[in-house]
Amino acid sequence: MKWIYATLLITLLWGCTPGPVPARLATLPEGCTSSGEVIRAELPEPERGYAYSYRVYLPPCFAADAQDRYPVLYLVPGRSSSPDTWFAADLTKVVDRMILGREISPFIIVTTENTDSDAMAETIYNELIPVIESQYPIVDDRRYRAAAGGSLGGIAAYRLAFQYPDKFSSAGIFGAGAISGEETRINDWLSAMTDANRTRVFMDTGDEDIFMLERAQVMQVMLEEAGIENELHVGHGGHNYGYWVSNFEMYLKWLTKDW
Repeated sequence: MKWIYATLLITLLWGCTPGPVPARLATLPEGCTSSGEVIRAELPEPERGYAYSYRVYLPPCFAADAQDRYPVLYLVPGRSSSPDTWFAADLTKVVDRMILGREISPFIIVTTENTDSDAMAETIYNELIPVIESQYPIVDDRRYRAAAGGSLGGIAAYRLAFQYPDKFSSAGIFGAGAISGEETRINDWLSAMTDANRTRVFMDTGDEDIFMLERAQVMQVMLEEAGIENELHVGHGGHNYGYWVSNFEMYLKWLTKDW
């Protein structure tokens, strides 16, 4: 019961957070050569009735007790996948290499459960994010908070970013696009954005992923009409994590260009 009250308090604070407070971004310490670390964790099961598993990637030479703050990426897996699926496709190797090579700044990645039974990603927004951002030194600024995902996870990512543009500066959509039948709702979300909180969008779909490529193109038309900055990459590949991770370097350069 105490955990439930604590979670409610954290959630209320998350939803009522005032404007961003200037913070010093973490940088890679000189001489750092160690790899990042993936932490396994679970949310307890209050009213949900089941435990919610997630993973936290901490970048090379992460310093939890430092005053510096880290950007964060919430990364959602596809249907029937798990928080481990992105890492099983060697995502960690890509991110470690880019950070250790000083191509991008250190940042935290949180991989979530799939959204098979949580289509609007409410558990991610209402429970997971408040807990993560109370436990880790994360920048409290939408500019440094992003959502991304593959397949159904990509749909969950744009639903998060479009519904809460004051919290997320971008959405990364891999192997997905505007889900059929949701066009009106997407347009409503996009039209509600202001110049101060427009969400950038990155999309990547393989040329063999015919249906999802079509949906990505539908999404791009809507984004263009709404004046939303976007990029659609089409490479040779199908509907799988191997293809998506092969293009993650491109995505991360796009994601971090404003950091």
